[in-house]
This record gives sequence, structure tokens and C-alpha cells, in this order.
Amino acid sequence: MMKVACYFVVMLISLTSLSQSMLPLIQDTSINSMGHEISISGVGDYQSTSVGKDITRAFIYGGFIDEGMKSNSSSRHDEINRFGIDLNAEVEYKNHNINLFKDSLKGLVIKGGIYNFSSIIYSKDLFDMAFFGNEMFTGDTAYFTGSQFTNLSFQKIGVGWLNKKSKSSFSLNFIGVNNYLNGIFNEGYLYQSQNVDSLELLIFGEGERSKGSSYFKGFGMAFDMDYRFKMKKNENDFIHFQLLLRNLGVAYLNNTDHYLANGVSTIQSYELNDLINSESIFNNPDDFLNSISDTIITKGSLVILPAMFQFTKLIDNHSVHKFQGFFGFRGYLNNAYVPMLFGGLDYKAAKWFRMGIQGSYGGFSQLRYGMYASVHFPHFDLGLASENLFNKTGESIIIKLSCAF
Repeated sequence: MMKVACYFVVMLISLTSLSQSMLPLIQDTSINSMGHEISISGVGDYQSTSVGKDITRAFIYGGFIDEGMKSNSSSRHDEINRFGIDLNAEVEYKNHNINLFKDSLKGLVIKGGIYNFSSIIYSKDLFDMAFFGNEMFTGDTAYFTGSQFTNLSFQKIGVGWLNKKSKSSFSLNFIGVNNYLNGIFNEGYLYQSQNVDSLELLIFGEGERSKGSSYFKGFGMAFDMDYRFKMKKNENDFIHFQLLLRNLGVAYLNNTDHYLANGVSTIQSYELNDLINSESIFNNPDDFLNSISDTIITKGSLVILPAMFQFTKLIDNHSVHKFQGFFGFRGYLNNAYVPMLFGGLDYKAAKWFRMGIQGSYGGFSQLRYGMYASVHFPHFDLGLASENLFNKTGESIIIKLSCAF
């Protein structure tokens, strides 16, 4: 398969090597009388405007990709398409007994988490080359200008303070980066001759990749903020809101390979056969990257973390209403992520049980629907949700467990 086509497949595999959830938060302004609280949450979410989830499942879990799967996904593609993965797990401890700064309303927060954020913007031609090969472009040109990708996996540990009544919190986090990959094709095309005896490949682009055998490739700092505030609705009710910032910061990587490609290359027929029949792109990705690059520089690199911003109207735990609506928007510091609008309806079926439905538009996908349910007992809460139940181009699972003692 052609260089650029194979490169797309490699990127899709690397992105699936394993979000802040929309599971509605319940605002409770009463002081936690038990003193301590631990919450554990996990999110697995992949979205796409075009690639079918049957193909993504085959890459993640293994399986056969047939012609029907490829054709269905190809028909959904526009000129520009998006695909993204957001995987994370967090644990957070809150101490309500401690009075930080000699303030009776300020408690202690300690948190940790692991994150993998990946995205790719790509052209329809790039998808078709990767999954159908070069035959459909005989005597034609495939364009992939503007395609770009990123993958960042990192961990954090942080400490901060919380407001025991409003539940607002702030923390400063130490970041350790495990892996980083980034690249863009500023201009690119591939022309195949009518006789299929040569290819002309043009690439003007650049990429970066962390290198080294150490577990952490770099370190940084990031800021988290969970700010809660309320507005008066009437004499008896308030509307509660949340402004959430997560992983707003940077990291410095000591050693990264910086790849530059600037020019046109011609691939003759014997080279084309070697390339199509070779699996070296998968077994030796270093050789592949070297082959398409004109210049390779090893240097340090400053990386901006994919910070998440979210504004939400919260659910009021003290409300007498059985039904409550929620809405908001979410964004990431990422070129492929389109700011997402969401909204839903929460139903309090019993004192210990809530459920609801939600819809969203944006992100790495378009229109999505989801559902959630949560149970509440004196010492623990458990929530389970999905933001993407019926979409053909993505899946989502969210779980959160909180325990007070």
C-alpha cells in the first residue's frame, strides 16, 4: 500500500492504543458531616464524523474488515473528517475535617489521574487510499492537504483546596508525559500514472514524536478548577452552575524527533510492489518515518496539554421537582475538536435513584444521544452513563463511584 495510505492506518492504530463525562453532577451545598470522601471515575469515549464503529472495533479488539464496512464508512466521508479518542481514569480524595489557611470552609483535595487524548483530521482521499488501495486513483490524484494528527498520554498527581459548602475546588498538578505524537500535512498529494508504473508523492509537512526508553518522556505542570456558583430563580429556588477547567498547562519533553518533509518524490514500479507487499511499516515504524522525511532533528519540545473547558447547569439535590433540565458546552485545546453543545433531562425516580436522557452536537462527531442512571446511599454513590448509544460512528462508557466515610 502507498506510503500515505499506510501512514493513515498506522495513525488509526496508534490512536486506538487506548472526557470529562456528561453524567450530570448533583449540587449539594450541605457540609459533608462524615469528613472524608473518595471518588473514582473512568471514561472511555471514541467519536468520529465518518469512520464506522465496526471498523474501529476491529482495530481495537481485532477482527476482519470487509468491503461492506469500508464502503459504508467511505460513503459517510466529506472532504474533511474528524476522529478522536478520550480515555481517562481519575481518583480524588477530599478531606472536610481539615481547615486550610485557618478557614473553616476550606478543605483539602488530593487527586491523581491517567489520560490518553488522540485526534486526527483527514481527507476522504486519505481514507480511501488506506482502505481500498491505489486502484481507484489510477490516472488520478489523491489529496490530503490539511490532514493532521496528535496523540498524548500522560499522568498527573495534584493537591489543592475545596470550599466545603459550595463544593468549588482548585488544584495544582504535577504532570508526567508517557507518549507524544503530533504531525500535519500542510500540503500533500499523490498522483498515480495511468499505466500504474509510477507514483508521484508530494509532502510538505512536519511531525514530532517523543523518544527514549524511560517511562516518563517529560514533565510539566497543570491547573484544575471546579468553580460552582448560583443564580436566584425565585424565592425558593436557585440555579446552580459549574465552570470546569481540567489539565490547563504545559509539559517539556527532553528528547523528541522532529521530522520535516519538503518535496516531491517519484516511486517506480519495482519500489511500488515492494511497498505494497511489505509489512515493514508496521514492524519498523522508525524506518517508515525516516523514509518520508527530508530532515530529522532531535531536540527538546514544549507541549501544550489538551485542556478541557466545560460549563454546565447542574442538578439541584434540594429541589422539590422530579424533573430538572441541564445543559452546557464543552471544548478542548485541540484543532480537531469542535466545541460541543449538550443538554438533557434528569428524573428523580426515588430518593436513592435518578436517571435521565441527553443529547449533544459537536466534539469529534455530530449529533449523539445518551442515557444515564445513578444510585445514592448514605455512604456511597454510583453512576453509569453513555453519551453515545445509537450513533454508528462512536461509543462511550462512563462510570463514577463516590464513597464518604
